Amino acid sequence: MSVHRFTAVAVLAIVLAGASAVAEPQGRVVILGFDGADPGVVGEMIQAGELPNLQKLSESGDFQPLGSSSPPQSPTAWSSFATCKNPLNHGIYDFLRRNPSNYFPAVGFGRTTKAELNPDGSLKSPPRYENNRLGDSFWKVASDSGLKVKALVVPFAYPAEDLSDECRQLCGLDVPDIRGTQSTYFAFSEGFSKEEPTAGGMRLPLNLTDGPATVNVPGIAVPGTRPPKYVDVPVTFTADRAGKTVSIDIQGTTVTLGEGEWSAWQEWSFAVTDQYTVKAVSRFHCMSAGDEVRVYMTCLQIHPEDPMMPISSPGFSAELAKRYGLFKTIGWVYDTKALQQDDMSEEMFLDDVRTTMAWREQLCLDELDAGNFDLLVSAWTGTDRVGHMFWAYRDPKHPLYTPEKAAKYGKVLEETYVKMDSIVGKVMQRLNDNDLLIIMSDHGFHSFRRAFSVNTWLIENGYLATKNGASYTDTKYLQGYDWSKSKAYGLGLGMIFLNLQGREAQGTVAKADAPALIQEISDKLMTVTDPESGDKVFGALYPNINPKGAALADAPDIQLGYAEGFQTNKSSAAGAAPQALFEDNDDKWSGEHASSDVATTHGILLSNQKLGSDPSLIDLGVTALKYLGQDAPADFEGKPLL
Repeated sequence: MSVHRFTAVAVLAIVLAGASAVAEPQGRVVILGFDGADPGVVGEMIQAGELPNLQKLSESGDFQPLGSSSPPQSPTAWSSFATCKNPLNHGIYDFLRRNPSNYFPAVGFGRTTKAELNPDGSLKSPPRYENNRLGDSFWKVASDSGLKVKALVVPFAYPAEDLSDECRQLCGLDVPDIRGTQSTYFAFSEGFSKEEPTAGGMRLPLNLTDGPATVNVPGIAVPGTRPPKYVDVPVTFTADRAGKTVSIDIQGTTVTLGEGEWSAWQEWSFAVTDQYTVKAVSRFHCMSAGDEVRVYMTCLQIHPEDPMMPISSPGFSAELAKRYGLFKTIGWVYDTKALQQDDMSEEMFLDDVRTTMAWREQLCLDELDAGNFDLLVSAWTGTDRVGHMFWAYRDPKHPLYTPEKAAKYGKVLEETYVKMDSIVGKVMQRLNDNDLLIIMSDHGFHSFRRAFSVNTWLIENGYLATKNGASYTDTKYLQGYDWSKSKAYGLGLGMIFLNLQGREAQGTVAKADAPALIQEISDKLMTVTDPESGDKVFGALYPNINPKGAALADAPDIQLGYAEGFQTNKSSAAGAAPQALFEDNDDKWSGEHASSDVATTHGILLSNQKLGSDPSLIDLGVTALKYLGQDAPADFEGKPLL
């Protein structure tokens, strides 16, 4: 694929069929969501004849770019899709949100509240998940109207809503592991000298010199312990170096793996007290078993038959486990952190993508075959995660690009799109004549070559001050600044906030001065260029001056819209201000969209019927409800496309 976005968009324009109004139909609605599927890549592949089912839809139905949310990052975009509202009304702006009373950030889309125990060790209240999103999903509206709904692993739709008894929902992205994190993997190796945490995981050393090695795996934390005290389960590893196998013993179960093999799903039981036990599931992968034994294990995932907290409409996850056996329940379904930390290989990652996409395909097709629905929404995230982790190898301008890597991995993203096309084709074969089929993605993609530090720029331009007066600070979480001397600060992947009087605890900017300051910062940022290339860093900036909406408390004062190749430095996103204003992105997380300019980060929209022009994420649920004969609630902001 060309790395020039407008070339890709031009290709897409060739295959677009014009939209026109059609008579109101009657029938079921099926929506298939493919996270991050890029319209430029899809357009090129259709032109090349590589996506025959999508090509058929584009010729007989419709194919258009789909407007995303601002910002076009997954929590925000999927929340807009679900609620048919813009962020100012559903309240999800980023992976992080700040607390203006102390500036300290938290997870942007929700949090897990841990269990509480009675004095005798029995369970007083189970753990629960609190979603920060405002507003019901359109499938909840459909259910409340008496329609039968199936919502299958739709991202950022957790916890499951209270749907009618005939509806089914299995939650996807946002479901935590039993530790309450988005995913904490485990890596076991003779190469590790000590037990230590790493980004997104835990590394545990193996000492196999004198025979088997037993390692205590920390599972769930005992409620109320500070710092957390984890319940351990001993796991014993035995190596057969000559045969290049590893045997793993867990609570009376033994699994033997050769190099490159995945285990079946293994069950765990963590006795928090004599009266409270939490069950979990995980899988192992033997990376090597010769000179150095290395074993990867997934995070400890909520057990689908005995969930410590709900992950589906009542009983559905257990029903699926009986149908298919144990399965992956974690929301962050692909272990990008393990790949970034080299605790998982590229081949392992891609194998997991293929397996997981196939499992979700089977679930979708089986639920289609079973019928008994008016609205079915099913989603896949492999198209997004492969884009994030392998984009460098399709972009010759990326710092990590090499011809060797490009030859090996330069087309793996297209492989996921071919799988998407195959899924669409199988669904098309199962439709009734009057069914409405919609294929969508929540945003597109860009290369992430250079990282820009927002907070460093704010310091250099006199808007932010460090506690020690230095020109940078490595202290994260907004704890390194002198707020009495600061006017603005950055947090998250693309947000700038003013240090506003009456809102921030130590605000310095008067409300009357805020609009002018927002405009001043925006104007200056729009002139910023990369000293190495001369390229403009931002395609657009989106100031919130006198915004209106039901969710203004967490709204940024300026939303950044990066140009192709640029994103926020991860340290700056976490509230620090690194010394360098610009850095090459040498991370395997090499494709991005989270704070790209929404005007150049469209998703895809295909349908078996002609749809209206200028479609947006917030229109799809309204369109589905209208097709099903239901009025959209008054607070839905989308328009019907039919």
